[in-house]
Amino acid sequence: MSDPDRRRAHRIALQQAVSLVIGNDGHEVPAITENLSSAGILLYADQFIREGTLLGLVLVLPPIETETEGKRVWCLGKIVRIERELKEGKFGLAIGFQRYEVLHAA
Repeated sequence: MSDPDRRRAHRIALQQAVSLVIGNDGHEVPAITENLSSAGILLYADQFIREGTLLGLVLVLPPIETETEGKRVWCLGKIVRIERELKEGKFGLAIGFQRYEVLHAA
C-alpha cells in the first residue's frame, strides 16, 4: 500500500534559480525550485540547511492569461522537511510558507 498524499494544496511545476536568504546577516544559498503551491515550495539547495530554519526568497511566478510578465513574490518560510536522498548533489528542502507578498515594480 502506498502512502496517502499529504499535500494541503495543489502543486505546479516551477523550475527556476533562486537565492535563499538565511538569518539577519543575509547569508545566501543558491537553489533550484522544483514545485510550488500556495502552502510552500520544494527546492534543491547547494548547501545543507537544518529543518526549522527560517529563510526568505524571491520567486517569479509565471504570467497568467491576462498578463504579459510574471509577478515577483517575496516569501518567508521555514524548512519543514529535508529529502532523504540528494538529487544531483543537491539537498531537497520542503519549505512551508509563513508569509508572502507581491513585489511591485519600481
